[in-house]
Amino acid sequence: MDTTKKLPIAALASLAALAACSQDQPGESEIIVSEEGARITVEQARETAKEAYTFGSAFVSNYRIFIASLVEKGPLMMGAEFNEFVHKRTPFPPETPDTTQRDTVFSLGIIDLRREPIVISVPDVPAGQVYMLQMGDTSTESLPYISTITTNNKAGDYVLVGPDFQGYLPADKFDGVITTRGQFVIMVGRTVLFDLNDLSPVHAIQDGMQMRPLSGFMGTEPPSEPAPVEFLPWDNERASDLGVFDYINMALAWHPPAIHEVEAMATFAKIGVIPGQPFSTDGLSTDVIAAIEEGIADAKQDIQALVDQPPAMVSSWSWSFDDLSRFGTDYLMRAAVSLKNIYPNAPDHAIYGQAYQDADGQPLTGQHVNTIRFEGGKLPPVNWFWSVTMYDSKTTAMYPNDAERYNIGDRTSGLVYGDDGSLTIYMSHEAPDDPSERANWLPAPAEEYYVVLRLYGAKPEVSDGKWTPPPIKISQ
Repeated sequence: MDTTKKLPIAALASLAALAACSQDQPGESEIIVSEEGARITVEQARETAKEAYTFGSAFVSNYRIFIASLVEKGPLMMGAEFNEFVHKRTPFPPETPDTTQRDTVFSLGIIDLRREPIVISVPDVPAGQVYMLQMGDTSTESLPYISTITTNNKAGDYVLVGPDFQGYLPADKFDGVITTRGQFVIMVGRTVLFDLNDLSPVHAIQDGMQMRPLSGFMGTEPPSEPAPVEFLPWDNERASDLGVFDYINMALAWHPPAIHEVEAMATFAKIGVIPGQPFSTDGLSTDVIAAIEEGIADAKQDIQALVDQPPAMVSSWSWSFDDLSRFGTDYLMRAAVSLKNIYPNAPDHAIYGQAYQDADGQPLTGQHVNTIRFEGGKLPPVNWFWSVTMYDSKTTAMYPNDAERYNIGDRTSGLVYGDDGSLTIYMSHEAPDDPSERANWLPAPAEEYYVVLRLYGAKPEVSDGKWTPPPIKISQ
């Protein structure tokens, strides 16, 4: 099925003439939307609302999860302001829901580029340690990483430049220049945890990261402050109906359209979807308003259908190495990904697989002893690390257990390998009697569970499809 939603490519056109809407007497199915007398039918209004909602949905997800959390001092941002790092100092507690993990320690930052560029500085990182700073604009499109892969763990200064900057940029003073169309950028950082009993290497990397305005980095006079942004309070009810376009209009003002998006923006303006303007139905007939609501419902249905689409399967595993960090003009896919798993990693940095069933299609349950057997020479091929994490299907949290073992991977001490280098992981509610099996035991809840296989820094044979995860089998 082709899930790509492509909007028309067009030359630049003026949006000003479409900004003012007024009511004439063309009948219940049409409205006048510009001084030139451009009209829109009920059917066109419905289709336009569908496309506008699909286009803007990812902006709304971004705002709800990240920017609103900072503005409203939610717990996610831990009281930080714009252009500040927030470093969690420990991994997620195992009882945290939403399929969190204990492989890395997170850092966050929300960057405001309206005043001037921001310089991200990273320290020298010891060989063997791993970090990644993933950045994305408010459309949820990922920008180039600053990471162990891109820096080779060398110290460096990287300047992030927004769409409005017109000053002099001494590019030779930076190890990298990253440009974006977004005035606001979300940064999600991960520093790999190699020893739960020693967090000092993680903290040293975090403490060496800096975020500074260009003027502060250069020692020059800063430009004048931009006008303050009137951020809308997040309201689930408001965002569930026509009020969602208030959030879309606000966020689109921070993200100038690409040339190939300008014609679509002009079309959206016919129903009041105009960057930086309050959404209003003034001058719209009741039939057209109803059509807009129907268009929103149509878009939600299409997005949810893509979210619910069965994943590509390899034996027991949902397994894909598609790059879902960049979308181009596939706005439907962008909307679905932002709803299901916002800001996924690029596959050269991380690839994940999930398993809810064994090789025979039966649900995974702690009443059985299920095994994952990596044959000798076929352990997950990674440059960094791999892990298998256990989750309770009811809570979506890691399974609490007396052994305090929540995952197994190449950093797990005490594992027993076969003489041929193979590794078998045993998953069950009750601990195995055999000592060698107990050494490789991943405790499971008594009822249904799922596991996530994470490969960080996967080698090319993974993305080439030459390596795939082994099936999950019931132990005989």
